[in-house]
Amino acid sequence: MKPAAAKPPSFVVHNSNSEIGGAEASLLAAVAVNLATVADARPLFLVPAEGGLSRALTARGWEFRVLPWPRGLAALTQRRLWSLPLALPGLLPYLWRLRGVFRDADSIWSSGVKSHFACLLLSPWLRGRLLFDVRDFFRNRLIRRSLAFASARFGCRIAANSRAVAADYPGAEVRYPQVTLRRPAVDRRVPSGRRVIAHLAYFAPYKGQHLFLDCARALLDAGVDAEFLIIGDVIYPAESYARYREELFAQVGRLRLNEHVRFLGKLDGPEAVQEILERTDLLLHCTTEPEPFGRAVMEALLCGCAAVCHGGSGVCEVTEAERGFPGWMGPLGKVLGEEYVRVRLSDDIVGRRASGVGR
Repeated sequence: MKPAAAKPPSFVVHNSNSEIGGAEASLLAAVAVNLATVADARPLFLVPAEGGLSRALTARGWEFRVLPWPRGLAALTQRRLWSLPLALPGLLPYLWRLRGVFRDADSIWSSGVKSHFACLLLSPWLRGRLLFDVRDFFRNRLIRRSLAFASARFGCRIAANSRAVAADYPGAEVRYPQVTLRRPAVDRRVPSGRRVIAHLAYFAPYKGQHLFLDCARALLDAGVDAEFLIIGDVIYPAESYARYREELFAQVGRLRLNEHVRFLGKLDGPEAVQEILERTDLLLHCTTEPEPFGRAVMEALLCGCAAVCHGGSGVCEVTEAERGFPGWMGPLGKVLGEEYVRVRLSDDIVGRRASGVGR
């Protein structure tokens, strides 16, 4: 007797990164919400390599398949458009394999601009089955508009993680990220004494860890008693990001911060993030550019932290933002300038957080 054929996946999720950053954490939460509303749904994730994301999928009992990106497309993840010609020899075989996986799926979920670029090449065969879940600002506006036009032309639906991102993708539906951290029952912060100030992001120049160190020096010079935590690591395979991490180590020495700054590396799981943020007085999320959303900022607010971020970030759409840094935060204004704001939760957001922030 012939064995029964395996049931095909209900939907395929195509993702360009093998580790977990804020976008991947939001993606996992969004898929979980999708599964809760669709009976017998079976997701299949396509990942470029095994790593933090595949481990998280295994823990959830979700299926994944490793489909390595052509070398040029892997470099494109770091916004290197010049690398695209390098991908062409490997792109056609990759698309052929991709089409074979997509063939039996009811729908395809493409997460991020770089992933959507590959999926769009198959759009004539995926008409009406592709959801483009865009979570970042791609630098070139012409490319953003072209992707939006091609998506509409081939019947793809577009979801964006903030109104700021959706503005460059006409017709996009705004879906704010699901944030699962919770407000602690007991405040574990010390009411007086040394303050704990943290930066939570993967290592990249635009994430602003170097600005965080400048802020640390300014606060210490002003007499603020504080320890500074840098949480995160290099998660994308880019040499420039690894060099940036080494430059940060050197900057700590130059600014005489060795006794005040701790590098905690990448935390393992939301429980570890929750534990740190419950003891943190201020999340100083000083990215040099607006964040598409700013998941870490919302997580900090839900854990009871004060938070500072770039004023153009999507998280400002679902919080109350105020300019100026009163009291002991005053020195931050000299380093960060007027582009940055303090944000806080409104009563409306606190009331709705159990069902997903901003939805």
